[in-house]
Amino acid sequence: MCQSALAGIVLVMIAIVSTSAQDQSTLELRTPEQVVAHQWAAFSNRDVEAVLSDYADDAIFIAPKQTVQGKEALRRMFQSFLAGGNGAANSNAPTAVYEVKVTADGDVGYEHWVSNPGKPGSMEGTDAFVVRHGKILFHTVVSVHSAGAQQ
Repeated sequence: MCQSALAGIVLVMIAIVSTSAQDQSTLELRTPEQVVAHQWAAFSNRDVEAVLSDYADDAIFIAPKQTVQGKEALRRMFQSFLAGGNGAANSNAPTAVYEVKVTADGDVGYEHWVSNPGKPGSMEGTDAFVVRHGKILFHTVVSVHSAGAQQ
């Protein structure tokens, strides 16, 4: 009886580990384009935890005025940005409308975006993401400028 109970526990443990491994391998199978598209959708929905789910634990984010590393620093940065800090739109201002194109080349995903296209004050930019095993390791703001300005 003790042996059968032990065997049952071992089988349950194997099933749990196998399910976790399958979930992890599904995440690892995502292409950089899929990861960046998910990251944009989560960001657009203002879902900080969903945004963070795409980043490796030690991911690095570099922007013109700040660099952060690790999920806790990323969490604080995204929470502040989405709440209206760090140059984000004022919470009283209308929500920006974005046109976004996600592309990839090898392990690098790109997010090309335009805010409020065709309207005064429209901005455009490009972010680049190094993605491996379904997680963002490195994210940088490549370019941000007025939509009418030349690069």
